[in-house]
Amino acid sequence: MALTGKLESEKEINAPAKKFFHCLIDLPNLFHKAVVHESHRTKVLEGDGKSLGSAVHFNYALDGKTVSNTAARIEALDEGKNLITFGCYDGDVMKHYKVLKVHFQVIPRHHKSSVKWSIEYEKVKESVPEPFDYMDFEEKMLEGIDSLALES
Repeated sequence: MALTGKLESEKEINAPAKKFFHCLIDLPNLFHKAVVHESHRTKVLEGDGKSLGSAVHFNYALDGKTVSNTAARIEALDEGKNLITFGCYDGDVMKHYKVLKVHFQVIPRHHKSSVKWSIEYEKVKESVPEPFDYMDFEEKMLEGIDSLALES
């Protein structure tokens, strides 16, 4: 069994691609509104929270009960391609993964757009499960962002 891997998914969204992408960039401010019951707090640690190199601390409950935390840095940001990557570097997630990066790309379509996301990871040991719970959490968060983007 491999210690490294990548999980990928894609979801159709209702909001216009650019509007949705700008909500992703504003994740530190919208995180709690996007996943109300699963998020607890965000705090910008470095930068403005929206630009390359910015670092944000997230408190969340993947299972709806147990509060975890992660510090992540914006490692890639390309507005032309609607692409953003968050790389985790501290917090509870690092107990299980040496590397955990979440990539988002919003793809404009003619009628409805879509968002692709993937998690690139390296487990600290073989017995650690693949991060399917993070994929599920991201999907729920993206649904919330879609709703917020439509409201604004």
